[in-house]
Amino acid sequence: DPVFGTEQERAQQAIDEFQKVAAKYGEPYRSEARYFIATNLLVTDRARGIGELQSLAQTSGETAVLAKFALAQTKETDHSYDEAAALYGEIARLNAAIVTPESANLRLASVYSKQGKKKEAADLLFNMIDTARKAKDKDGKPQPESSASREAGQLLKKIDPARWGQ
Repeated sequence: DPVFGTEQERAQQAIDEFQKVAAKYGEPYRSEARYFIATNLLVTDRARGIGELQSLAQTSGETAVLAKFALAQTKETDHSYDEAAALYGEIARLNAAIVTPESANLRLASVYSKQGKKKEAADLLFNMIDTARKAKDKDGKPQPESSASREAGQLLKKIDPARWGQ
């Protein structure tokens, strides 16, 4: 297994390898390679990585959803909470399987909490948990709780213990 001295070295090697994939193969592998290049560029050339993610986010399909999610996470890390919230909200509305609405809404609630919007965060988390608990499969049996729903419960307990008690 290769060993890298720094995270930048690892990211640059990954970029080089994914560039080979992008050059050699067609879709969907080219778009997926571009996504991985963009996420690794966040380590080596953050501005260029953000630009690549923005470009990929304008396309369609699963890679676009992943790019939007990575871009939202980047904005959140950079404390650009309004931009992150807008992206997470958009992802939740897409109802995609690759990044579920629950996962996007969980991140959105976290951003709301960081913005001091505790009521909005608690409402969103409460609704997620309530919906998950009422969900039934095609046979009418309760569906198992997702990890996002469990995390939502933990976050709600931290943000609004009284609401969590409900």
